[in-house]
Amino acid sequence: MWVTKHASSFEDLTPEDIVQVNVTGSSSFDAHASIETVVHRQIYLETRNLAVLHAHPPNTVALSFFHGEITPIDTESHYKLKKIPVVEGSPGTRELAKVVAEAMKKNYAVAVRAHGVFASAKHLDEAYRYICMVEHAAHIIYLTENLRGARLKFIKPKKF
Repeated sequence: MWVTKHASSFEDLTPEDIVQVNVTGSSSFDAHASIETVVHRQIYLETRNLAVLHAHPPNTVALSFFHGEITPIDTESHYKLKKIPVVEGSPGTRELAKVVAEAMKKNYAVAVRAHGVFASAKHLDEAYRYICMVEHAAHIIYLTENLRGARLKFIKPKKF
């Protein structure tokens, strides 16, 4: 499988930041790979998906401190994602890998409290859309809660 190198940034990603590691077990190449390689590997092993992405979207991370599950309130995210489970675990651990992979069996994306989001799909562009959709949903919730705090009346859609 292909993963980014440890401490690489999506904004500055180059082909040299991508490394190949074994999907079935750890090897010496893991030393150069992202700390989350163990989570990516577990998702590949436990799902049928061929693409896994991980990001640290700020609105989603902020909401993860307040929710055990993020339920999108905008139509597009709600229609596709329905819900985004929020799980617990330390980055780069087998425990996190197991809980994320288990949640990915029934969801397109999973938020890790105080850390980030994992998304998986059959294709890379689809997994990327899920990451973006999760952050869009979190941003809408954040904005809505702020407007509600300004005493604006929230009008819930009757249908999605």
